[in-house]
Amino acid sequence: MSHSQSIPSNKLAQKMFEQNLWWTYAIREGKEFLELSKGLLNILGRHVSLLEDIMGEYETELLRLKIAEAYKAENATSADFDMRFIASYETLKGKRSFQHQLRVLTVDNEKIIWVTCVDVSEMVALEREMVDAQGRLSLNHLYDRQKALQERNAFITSSYNKQSRFLALLSHELRSPLLGISSLVKRIRSEMEITSEVNSMLKTIAMTAEQSTYLVNDILTYSQTEYDGITLHPTEVSLPELLENVKQLTKSIASDKDLILSLVYLGEHEKVVADGVRLTQILINLIVNAIKFTQYGGVNIEISEALKERFVFKITDSGEGITPERQAKIFEPFAQLEADSGKYTANDRYLGAGLGLFVVKQLVELMGGKITVTSDVGVGTTFEFELKLKCVKNGKKHPPANNVTRLVRVNKESVDSIDSQRDILPNSQSKNKSVVNNVVDAVKVAETAVGCHRVLIADDSKINCMVLAGYLADLNCEVVEAKDGRQAWELFQQQPFDYVLLDIQMPFMDGVEVSKRIQERYEKGHAEELKGVFAITAGGDLSGFIEEDEKPESVGFDAWLVKPVNKQQIIRLLEKDYRHKVEQKVEVDSQKTDFERDQQVKRESLAVLEDVPKQFHHLVEPFLVEMNDGINELQQCNQLNDKESIKKMAHYLKGNCMLFQLSGLVSLFRNLETIQEVTLQNHASTELDEVQKEAIRFAETEKTLQNVVLNVKSLENSISISHNNDK
Repeated sequence: MSHSQSIPSNKLAQKMFEQNLWWTYAIREGKEFLELSKGLLNILGRHVSLLEDIMGEYETELLRLKIAEAYKAENATSADFDMRFIASYETLKGKRSFQHQLRVLTVDNEKIIWVTCVDVSEMVALEREMVDAQGRLSLNHLYDRQKALQERNAFITSSYNKQSRFLALLSHELRSPLLGISSLVKRIRSEMEITSEVNSMLKTIAMTAEQSTYLVNDILTYSQTEYDGITLHPTEVSLPELLENVKQLTKSIASDKDLILSLVYLGEHEKVVADGVRLTQILINLIVNAIKFTQYGGVNIEISEALKERFVFKITDSGEGITPERQAKIFEPFAQLEADSGKYTANDRYLGAGLGLFVVKQLVELMGGKITVTSDVGVGTTFEFELKLKCVKNGKKHPPANNVTRLVRVNKESVDSIDSQRDILPNSQSKNKSVVNNVVDAVKVAETAVGCHRVLIADDSKINCMVLAGYLADLNCEVVEAKDGRQAWELFQQQPFDYVLLDIQMPFMDGVEVSKRIQERYEKGHAEELKGVFAITAGGDLSGFIEEDEKPESVGFDAWLVKPVNKQQIIRLLEKDYRHKVEQKVEVDSQKTDFERDQQVKRESLAVLEDVPKQFHHLVEPFLVEMNDGINELQQCNQLNDKESIKKMAHYLKGNCMLFQLSGLVSLFRNLETIQEVTLQNHASTELDEVQKEAIRFAETEKTLQNVVLNVKSLENSISISHNNDK
């Protein structure tokens, strides 16, 4: 460009000044005045009248805050004042970020804010991208760490599940033979004539088996506490009965050392809400521990109600006491395995696993309590803990005494004992004698009714097979034994069986697999004679043997029992046909003799007091009053041919029987509910007139009511025997 054509420097400066990015802000007479350079207006592409218009949709309070800050700054007009910040504007090219440099000028005594802007959008975007990259890197690192933690947790969970499975199997392997030994010894001592010397040996064997079972339970509980695997299962329990049961379980150990074991219950309430199994385990551990370290005197158990719903448990012994040093470590696991100075003390002759008191402390704390120990060396020791137990409001108050009412189970042993004495009762007890005769006959009829079945037993423990086979032989059953699951499955395919009793953990094929195969065969119609399949195991909870979403019935089991199993449980199992739910055809034979009808009635299962859960025993007598009234009403309705009233009353009484778990009576009342429909269905193919059909319905109702009456009388008689024994 030639000199003559050059732009004047003042005009060039003016042009460059206008194209630069800047804006000014001033307040005159209370109003805001804005001025923007042409360059900035061209970028924004819109009219600007207010401060917020500069930023557009990205409006924030930032500009006003910075302007207010500049106005207040004391050195705002000095040359060294320099305020910089970044803000974003809405432009024709979208969102753009600008670095602002703010200065305060004074013109004609008026403060003017002059803001110059530099487009730094690329730099901001690069910085944001770097931040995002760093964030993604951190997130990826976090995800990787979370994934590693999840994999670790999955491994821990898998290991825990495997350990739980192992412990369940270990429990079975250890407890099954111990329980078999206890059951066999009990059977020998109760049913065979033995010398006093042999009886003493059997007593020692039984006591050793019991102590070993306690140790196994402690080991399993310790393992569960290590993995927070213990869950409490509170239910309504009778505290006096629980305490009496604890006393019965431990008194043989005390008597073996010639120690006195006393139990005093000073509470007022009978029923509380608690985990009875865990509370029993706590008390047994403390009592057995006290007996172990006591040579002379005895052990006293005292339970009292300190405050509302707060129970204090004290176990005091007259043993050799515990030194303060040992008291500090007594609740630690394996405390007995540690020798303080490498030398054995007097207590070390009782060296054991040292888990009992640790387990006690864990269980007491899990139940919301705290246990303490006080001891004087050479005098004795007291363990004390307090628990808050909710009292059942409708439960009876228990008188403060050392006597606990016991309800007698009507079983084979008690019947044999009564049967041998009923002929020598004095005349003054003729009423009681009649009651005894009725109950003895009723129980014998019940045992006879369940006999003559073919039963398959599968258990790899010879002792357990021997015990079960002995019970079944007493019931006139034909027994076939299998030593493992595979043999049981082969035998089932070759021979017909009415019932199958399966141990769970067996070689070659476990009980669950055998049950599944039997179920498949039954569903295909190849085992129509099958009436029930039962799991009988020492493992306790079935969760270790079947999948989480499975139930016993889904794998083919009709009942799940925990060893040791007694004869009464076997009788109950064999009383019921679990597989054939359809009502059997019942025909009226006018030529039947009274004897035949009587025998048919006796073949029905009979209710006795032990069928009723203990927590409902105090309600049985009013239940029977209502039951007898209901029977009278049913008989009257049948005479009046009032079928609808029969259904309603039978349905009501059935509900009561379900509450008391009287399955035989439940079945009978269910028959009464549907007796008309069943009758019509059974005789649909015959040409009967209405009079004949009503006669059939009347006869079936009468026969069912006879069975109901017999069951109710049997239950009443068993209660009478219980009351007589209590006296």
